[in-house]
Amino acid sequence: MKTSTTSAVLPCTPDILWGSFLNESYLNALYLDELESRAFDVLDIGEASRKLRIVPKMNLPAPVAKLIGESFAYEEHGTLDRATNEWTWRMVQPADLDSKRKPRKDAVTMHGTVRVEPSGESHCRRTDNFTVEAKLFGIGGLIESSIEKELQSARAKEYAFLARWLAHRTP
Repeated sequence: MKTSTTSAVLPCTPDILWGSFLNESYLNALYLDELESRAFDVLDIGEASRKLRIVPKMNLPAPVAKLIGESFAYEEHGTLDRATNEWTWRMVQPADLDSKRKPRKDAVTMHGTVRVEPSGESHCRRTDNFTVEAKLFGIGGLIESSIEKELQSARAKEYAFLARWLAHRTP
């Protein structure tokens, strides 16, 4: 199991950050344009929750890419606790959503949190914590390390993208 933390000070208040998390235009631009996902859909979005279906573009070592395949897709289910400024998310693989299939123990699981706290005037600190676990004998560690690297890269791109997105929308 791998755990990782990334953090950045962003040029917005916590409320503005959460507004972007729950803004379909922002999410489409982030996942399709910035992160270059192969496919992306907002399945459900509410006042404090969202469900996304993502087919990510990944740069993985050959053995992992062969195992996962080109069509790897997952859903991200997340909820916001506004009182604590914490977003909690988990990865759900599409096979687990099919009620006709027997529940199974996932070979790869991911979950995490995003904590946001004010950091000076009109800024906030976003801290992402995530855990990835691959239960595949012999290559589990390689999969975990590869996914950790991909998630860290995606977070860095997301932090930079949010700043650009806000700069173009602020009067």
